[in-house]
Amino acid sequence: MNDYYSSKVLCSWLDVEDMVKVLAAKIQKSNKSYDIVLGITNGGIVPAALIARELGINHLQFIPIRNKILHKYEMPRLYKEKKYLVIDEIYDTGNTFSKVSHAFKMLDCDFAFLVSRYSKSTSIFVGKILNHRKYVIFPWERKKSL
Repeated sequence: MNDYYSSKVLCSWLDVEDMVKVLAAKIQKSNKSYDIVLGITNGGIVPAALIARELGINHLQFIPIRNKILHKYEMPRLYKEKKYLVIDEIYDTGNTFSKVSHAFKMLDCDFAFLVSRYSKSTSIFVGKILNHRKYVIFPWERKKSL
């Protein structure tokens, strides 16, 4: 990630691929396995697909969160006997994580984030701990100028 002194920092596709590799290596090192990857919309869609690719998991679904609201009526069917890996792009305030972990408390889930502002729990997988409070702009959030 570049531009350390601005209020925003741009994350490149190369940065994302590097974080995905680090994150996947941490997950593999844990010797945990998952049946399904769940990406939190919208930020977790791309990281979920990339992590699923790295881990060789072919089942990918999405958790519908828009405007910080979990839309339970749009949720995919989830099963207690399955093991889920929930992916999002950033652990920032913890609000989204809290909502999803509370809603999924009866399921067997682990959580992973490309980046986190905090060095939290060892039960959460993180690709990179940020050393700033700047707004991170991921490549899929940028509109290409024509």
